[in-house]
Amino acid sequence: YFSVSYGTRSNGNKYVELVLEKLLDREEQAEMGFSVIAVDGGSPLRSGTIEISIVILDVNDNVPVFTQERYIGQVLENMPEGSLVLTVMATDQDAGVNGDISYQLSQAVGQSDSAFVIDPITGEIKLTKPLDFEAAQTHELSVRARDGGGLSAICKVLVEVVDVNDNAPELVVSSFSSPLPENTVPGTVVALFAHDPDSGRNSLQSYELSGDEHFSLAVQAGPGGDQRPELVLAKALDREEAAFHELVLRASDGGDPARTGTARIRVTVLDANDNAPVFSQAEYTVRVSEDVPVGSTLVTVTATDADEGLNGHVKYS
Repeated sequence: YFSVSYGTRSNGNKYVELVLEKLLDREEQAEMGFSVIAVDGGSPLRSGTIEISIVILDVNDNVPVFTQERYIGQVLENMPEGSLVLTVMATDQDAGVNGDISYQLSQAVGQSDSAFVIDPITGEIKLTKPLDFEAAQTHELSVRARDGGGLSAICKVLVEVVDVNDNAPELVVSSFSSPLPENTVPGTVVALFAHDPDSGRNSLQSYELSGDEHFSLAVQAGPGGDQRPELVLAKALDREEAAFHELVLRASDGGDPARTGTARIRVTVLDANDNAPVFSQAEYTVRVSEDVPVGSTLVTVTATDADEGLNGHVKYS
């Protein structure tokens, strides 16, 4: 790294200079030690030696480096405020202030009200509020590590929210046909129900329908693999037998402990003209004397219709 040059000044004094021959790297070798030997021209030769110690001062020529380009952490959605998510770490080969690292956190565009905070010294990322799996299943963050000289580096952090069974099944009717015509064909879907907002094993797993044999339950797989119950007409209706039907649907999820939800359904049956008028007698026998005046009432016939409204209004001819 060094060489010696020497000569004589204009005043006759001799000088010796230590010259740097190539660039130093403090991170490769922080100190150097060697001897400079001066030899005269006499006989015998005589020499003098001096020990040189070189201490290399640091300049900020190294950027902080993260231990990982991408960090992935998982957090249960019911973890309280202040819980540790994960710790990022960056190192800097420079010394002193140039090697002191501080951390800053920024959240992805479109995700406001950050639920995370980072310790600027330790790099620990913690929650500022509980997360909600049903609101967002992942959170993308960026962490910047900056050294004391102004150089910085960025890493990405992906936080995956793990679902817990914090929602009871919500059997909200998303589609419902009521009143239902009494001549509706069995197999017709009468109602659709919304699925449980939880996912995986915490989502809906089993159903139970009670209240009426005219209806049954079919379970279809949704686009995300979730189960979606459908209320189906299983047996032909008869409004004259029952004008409405009361049903109870109970759903259970697969969480531990399991949660249940209940929905009460009332299906009103709409009349169809499926009943012919019926006379009170199949045959009327009337004895009339031949001198009965014109316009006299001979007999009154009566017919009834089990249907309602216009369908049950009887006319005679």
